[in-house]
Amino acid sequence: MPYRVKTGHDQSLESLVNISPQPRSGGVRYTRRTYGGDGTVYTVGAYVELEFDLLGSATQYQALLKQFGLDGSLTAAVTLYARDDTFAWKRYNGLAIRPETGRDVTWDRYFPRRITILVRNLEVITS
Repeated sequence: MPYRVKTGHDQSLESLVNISPQPRSGGVRYTRRTYGGDGTVYTVGAYVELEFDLLGSATQYQALLKQFGLDGSLTAAVTLYARDDTFAWKRYNGLAIRPETGRDVTWDRYFPRRITILVRNLEVITS
């Protein structure tokens, strides 16, 4: 299944658009994992990092940002279709964060490289 996205929360699966180019990702992760006295696992702070190795031009980079609503702002509410930590595909509401130049994206030999778009505050959409 491909990763899909659309700006705004609670978008239907049919309205989501395939991310182009498709990212590499380890799936949903958590900022903290703790254990209750009875052994119950509690996870907090769901997020996903979407990684892109190389884009051919600044125009392609701007087009990628636009898919997440990040072409004119530092953050944007999105609906994302991504793999969870069990590798099952689910829809999530989240907050996309524009890559920080020098940290989340680098410019090398006139090309944007090593691009990471972070989507945090993920919440599974159950309906």
